Order: sequence, then structure tokens, then C-alpha cells
Amino acid sequence: MGQPPDPDLERFHETVLNGLPEAVVVAAPDGIITFVNKATEGLLGYAAAEVVGQPITALVPRQPERRADPVKWLARWAAEPDLEQSRFLDLTARRKDGHEMTVQVRVRAGQVGGRERYFITVRDCSSLRQEQIALRHANLRAARILMVAEDAIVSTDADQNIVFFNLAAERMFGYRAEEVLGQSLQTLLPPASRAAHPAHVEAFLKSKQASRMMGDRPEVRGLRRSGETFPIEATITKVTIAGEVTYTAHLRDVTLRNQARARLEESERRIRAVFDHAAEAIALLTPDGLVLEINRAGAALTAADRPLVGAPLWEAPWLGVDLAGAPDAAQPLRQAIQTAASGAPARFSAELVRDGRPLPIDVRLTPIADASGKVAYVLAEGRFEA
Repeated sequence: MGQPPDPDLERFHETVLNGLPEAVVVAAPDGIITFVNKATEGLLGYAAAEVVGQPITALVPRQPERRADPVKWLARWAAEPDLEQSRFLDLTARRKDGHEMTVQVRVRAGQVGGRERYFITVRDCSSLRQEQIALRHANLRAARILMVAEDAIVSTDADQNIVFFNLAAERMFGYRAEEVLGQSLQTLLPPASRAAHPAHVEAFLKSKQASRMMGDRPEVRGLRRSGETFPIEATITKVTIAGEVTYTAHLRDVTLRNQARARLEESERRIRAVFDHAAEAIALLTPDGLVLEINRAGAALTAADRPLVGAPLWEAPWLGVDLAGAPDAAQPLRQAIQTAASGAPARFSAELVRDGRPLPIDVRLTPIADASGKVAYVLAEGRFEA
């Protein structure tokens, strides 16, 4: 026969347990509740007399969607005193008012008055669970936003293994995400760039910059699955969480942009060639008459001892014209420019002197309007009169 209960010892245990701020339930091995402390009454809303003698499932009912049987769980983990970290389980407790709440439960076996008992600690983790759910949802939203972003986004771990690869990256490189996750970033780099890449990453890691434009380096190029290389505009960021660094690159394929820029540059070269080699004198002016561009034929009509660009056209040192001695000589040209600036074409005839011989010239001034109809430039063309 076992030892009879010790009333004094039981009262001592009751006093200690009631003084704890944490909810504690004491149950027999068969799951019958033998004691609940004051913190349990406050947490679950039951008076001790309402639950003592009831099965533990009155407080922690078995959930249809979960395999965990609370009574079997108590017996299992109470018998494993060394696996302390394993004796925590999230269960659903039911308050007296019917409200269900997520609790974290831990059990330890012991004896009270010679009788085996399970001491069950119950913690309300509803707020923690809500925070976890909110964090999970926030992470899910962020992942979905990044997944459908217009820019290709590729993230790697500290060893430069790919950990994130969005849909735009799939389209850009020709790989499905599952084909490259866990693979080295070198897969997406042309062979000529692979040897130098680790040094760039190491330098970025040691720098105080949180992000940088990869355009700070020589041209960055990517490698498609097809073997085609292509130019990339990239911004890379680094984030360190719990000592682990993650690199994320936002990438844009600039092939079309580079082609458009090359076409524009070629067009500008052609226009410049025509402008500079035209036999007629040509100058592009602001509406105020300041010289923006002047071609070789135009500059040849001046005694170019000072810059022409940025100065009023009528103040240019024209061949054979002494503007300093005859300031009124510039007035007709100035008036013609003002007429063109107002939106009406204008003409002006003048006579220069080259090598002691008169050089009659006919100047036509054409207003050039912008998309709103406002005069943005005045084109001056000088033709030599026969």
C-alpha cells in the first residue's frame, strides 16, 4: 500500500502554486484534474471547483484536425524528463465563455504525497501567434510583390547561392526558379566575368554602403540560358539578419535602351556632319538671339578671336564690320531676330568684306516652335548673294 496523503505537504504545494504568476494545472496520469492554481482561474475563467475532478480535455479539448490527444501527450512527455525542449506543444484551450485560445503547454512528472502527478504549465500565446501570423502574411505579401515586380530580382546568400528568383528574372534569363534556386550566381554570369565577381562582392560586403549601382563598375552583363550575353543595369543591396548576409540585385535588361542610344548617337553624328560641312552659314539661336550652335561656314565669316557660343549673334566679330565704331550696324540683325522670335520668319541682308572684296550675304531667320507652339529656337541661315 502507498503512503497516505500528507495534508500539510499538499497545502504547501497549493500555496506555492497559487503564488505563481503562470497558470499551472495538476492532473493524475489518467488525465483527471486534481488542482488548478489562481492564475489558471484567471486565464480560463473557471473556478477551481468547476474543473477539479474533470478530465484535462475539459480545458484543452482534442481538436478534430489534429492528431494530438492531450492525455496521451501528457503521458508521453512526462516520461521523457531529459527532452526539455521537446515538451512544449501548442494546443487550443477553451475558456469557460467558450472562447478558444492558443496556449503553449509544458508538462513535468512528479509526486504529491506519494501519488504520481503531472504538473502542466499553460501559457497564453495568442498574441504571439497573431504576431507570427501577421509576420508570415507580411512576408508572403512582400514575396508576392517581389515575385511579380517588373524588374528582375535575384537574391543570394553569403556564398552567392541563389535563394530568390522572381518571374521577371525567369523571363530575363530563361530559367525557371526551381532550376536555379540553390545554384551559384555564376550560372547567370558570362565566363569572362566570373573570376572577378567574388572580389567585387567581397569589397561591397566590407564597405559601409547598404546598396550600390553596379554601373559604378565596368559594364555588367548577364548570361541567358541560351548562351546569349546581354547588358544589365543593376542595383545591389545587402541585408544582415541574425549574422547572415543576403544580397539582392534588381536587374534591368538594357539591350533595347542601348540600341536606341546607339541609333540616337549615330543620328546626331550624321546631323552634325551635315551641319558642320554645309556650304551655307548656319547658326542655332535662342529666342533672345544667343548662339547655341554655329557651323564652320558661319564661324568662317567672323574674326573668331573670342567664343561665339553663348554670345548674341549680332555681337559676333563679322568680317569687315566695325560694330564698335558703328553700333547701329547691328540693329537690323537684332531686329530680324526679334521678329523671328515672335513667330514670324524674317530676312536680313548685309555686306561683309573678305580679302578686301565685298561679300553680300542674305540671312534668313526661321522660328522653330516646341510641342506647345512656343518658339524655342531661331534658325539663322546665311546665303551668299550672286
